[in-house]
Amino acid sequence: MYSEVSIAGAHTEFGVMSLYVVELLLAAALIGGIIFDRKWLTVERKRQLPIRFGAIVLVVAMLGTAFADRSLFSLSMATHLAFSYALFVAILIDRVSAKHLLFAFVASLIAPLILGIIQVFGGTSPAITWLGVAFRDAAQLGDAVFTVGGERMLRAYGSFPHPNVFGGFLGVGLFAWWGTMASVRREWGNRRQSIVTGVGTIILIIGMLLTGSRSAFLGLFVGLAIVFVVKSIPSMKIARPTAAALGIVAVLGSLFASFYLTDLASSIRGGGVNEERSLVERVALYEDFVPFMAATNPVVGHGLGSYVLSFSDFEPGKNAFDYQPIHNVPLLIFAELGLLGVLAILCWAASIDRMNFSRFPHRDALYAFGMGNVILMIFFFDHYLWSSWSGLSLIAFVMGMTVRLGEEKEARGPN
Repeated sequence: MYSEVSIAGAHTEFGVMSLYVVELLLAAALIGGIIFDRKWLTVERKRQLPIRFGAIVLVVAMLGTAFADRSLFSLSMATHLAFSYALFVAILIDRVSAKHLLFAFVASLIAPLILGIIQVFGGTSPAITWLGVAFRDAAQLGDAVFTVGGERMLRAYGSFPHPNVFGGFLGVGLFAWWGTMASVRREWGNRRQSIVTGVGTIILIIGMLLTGSRSAFLGLFVGLAIVFVVKSIPSMKIARPTAAALGIVAVLGSLFASFYLTDLASSIRGGGVNEERSLVERVALYEDFVPFMAATNPVVGHGLGSYVLSFSDFEPGKNAFDYQPIHNVPLLIFAELGLLGVLAILCWAASIDRMNFSRFPHRDALYAFGMGNVILMIFFFDHYLWSSWSGLSLIAFVMGMTVRLGEEKEARGPN
């Protein structure tokens, strides 16, 4: 952390300017590749259209900093977007193995899973400064908890900034795990492969339960349901438009739910004080969004990363902690980057989805489609996919794998 912008002199996590070690490692890897072997950075021509559209998104975000409410702060946030774009491009490099990346992604969740179990059943988690892990305790106000029998129980953070972020990674990790294990069937045999796949699936689902992330479970459920429907359709001429139609229905349904059903869910679901407070806060954020956007430049927005700070200017007088991003990524992007940013991102996503649909019913393409649906559902119920480096890197990974998975054998048909 090298600087921060406060709200009325008080600290807010959404005003921190920072740089992660992993971003520096990524930069070092790419620069090293350019210096020592430029051919190592070769990318197939068919993957270059998403790269170009991704570059347009980055350019729009950078240009938007000139019109931002806080240009210097938006520029610092743009560095995270630039590094996530670099990660996306790195995944598309020819010499990078997509299957090895899937395995590495799942393997990277083992340590956070162990830490998450300790957090839940120990009720506390020590600070590990050199890993960027903050102190957590079930008795500490502000930390995410379950309420069980009137007792506060810490939700699993793992090594992530919030349990919902951890849940999103685990949801994507399930599809990555299935994709990894499907590729070893010939070497291991069906029985051994099925047992290992089942055990890993159970462990990851238990981890998701410990995070308590409802948005991650919704994404997993919708992803599995759509993949099952598409795979059950014998003709790909029907399956591809069906996948697109189901995706549109899921998006519209989630958008409707995020706007109108949050308070209804509160009355139906009940739950503890923490759940009720969370729902009330989300409803309030949507109620404040419309008047806030009326004071926004619809073309370029308030500037990348500036939603919370700009809203504190628009409606001053609250505690710094009460200012939060709206829990809806498309609306958050519209507020920060305006229509130009929304259109650029839609073109980027469409170029990738088109490649994915063209590979149906290849097994790996369907796993990538499932991962995409996980983050698509989270888009409408959480903000971290856009407001944090963790979320941006998760999007970069999923979209990069969507470009890669299924392409090696796409000419051979399904696996």
